[in-house]
Amino acid sequence: MTITQIAIFVRVAETLSFTRTAEELHMTQPAVSHAIAAIEAELDTRLLLRDRRRGVKLTGLGEKVLVQFRAVLQSMDKTGQLIAAEKGIEVGRVSVGAFPSASAYFLPPLIREIRENYPNLQFDLHEGTADEIREGLGERRFDAGLVLLPAPGLDTVALVESRMMLLLPDGHPLRDKPRASIRDLDGQDLLLCRGGHEVAVLEAFERAGSRAKITFTTQNVSTMVGMVSQGLGIGIISEIALSMHPHALEVREIVPPIVRGIGVGVPSLEDVSPAVRLFIETAARLFAEADVSVV
Repeated sequence: MTITQIAIFVRVAETLSFTRTAEELHMTQPAVSHAIAAIEAELDTRLLLRDRRRGVKLTGLGEKVLVQFRAVLQSMDKTGQLIAAEKGIEVGRVSVGAFPSASAYFLPPLIREIRENYPNLQFDLHEGTADEIREGLGERRFDAGLVLLPAPGLDTVALVESRMMLLLPDGHPLRDKPRASIRDLDGQDLLLCRGGHEVAVLEAFERAGSRAKITFTTQNVSTMVGMVSQGLGIGIISEIALSMHPHALEVREIVPPIVRGIGVGVPSLEDVSPAVRLFIETAARLFAEADVSVV
């Protein structure tokens, strides 16, 4: 099979559509079908199931082959980058995944820095939950990702540690304290923002022997800020996420602190391409000593 056929299979598997793949790759649909049929004939197995009503679906073996084919394409891209680097040209494309708050905080300055020094590098950016980014790296849908630490199964480079902070509504008694303990929050109406920190918060309450009364869980920081402003509860949010959203609410530290590390994760540091290595090295240089305090 050829690299072109492998690339076609990967795109069909990701779009679950022969028609859309043909349009994106500027091919005819019969040509796409022929490429898939050639791979399946060579491997002597079905990788895709075709259904006129439900469209295209990967078989169990097809899902496993997809991960390997992505690795093949990444390896070929790495080879091209190495050859270009020998000629003094930094080229390549990096697919980066990040959960929203990390995306907003890290990626703009990081990509600006890289583009200024290596204008031929290109980036494909993808946002998702922390779990989705970790899974995407394991499936090699992303070359690199901003992940919460620890991240079992991935090679990681730590960037910063982010504390969880409290957002207090007007008139709340905890506004009179310089900081609040987890026991102070026992039974209080609490608001969480999805971002991967939920487990750390619940574990901290369990260790303190306190009850976490989660009244609302929001999808974004702006919604949380609005709900706290309306007196619907106390917000618990990471300082990095909070630093990206202007507000007029009172902020307090939690004691003992609830801390999660954030870093760059890749399937294997040993196998990364030159472009991905530049991405990691630039991130470490820019953020390893960053101060993200919002208090």
